[in-house]
Amino acid sequence: MMRDHLSIQGRLTIRKHNLSGDLVDEVSVHNDITLAGRHLVGNLFNKDSANIARVTKIVMGRSDTPFSEDATAIGNKVGETDVKTPIEIAEVLDPVSGRKRVTLRLYGELKEADCNDVLKEAGLFTADNVMYNRVTFGAITKTDQFKLTLVWEIIF
Repeated sequence: MMRDHLSIQGRLTIRKHNLSGDLVDEVSVHNDITLAGRHLVGNLFNKDSANIARVTKIVMGRSDTPFSEDATAIGNKVGETDVKTPIEIAEVLDPVSGRKRVTLRLYGELKEADCNDVLKEAGLFTADNVMYNRVTFGAITKTDQFKLTLVWEIIF
């Protein structure tokens, strides 16, 4: 009898920093994984899936449409190209304090000139634009007066 109660969980933390670099606000929201994202994870175990696309970028958007597991794109993308928010750092954190979960932490940054608009959604995407997951949050009006650090954690 096989038993395992592991569920993949994730959350995006958005940290707002003023022009001096001081943290002035922080918001955290949990995400949902799309069907395409579940296929990406499943293909990691498929010996016939030689060229698996990797998650490389965070795409921001304006839509607060409820999550649909069949979604394949951000509802209303912000920015001229999705390369404006590349994942700059990816780290794997070992379990702490007796927890038996591993955390993958991804970092991206919206600099002062990036994605200045009303932001309400974000998603993790592969280089070939497969959406792994998506999250919506309360409106953040991004301007050139601050930058946002995006910290996405996926817990296995």
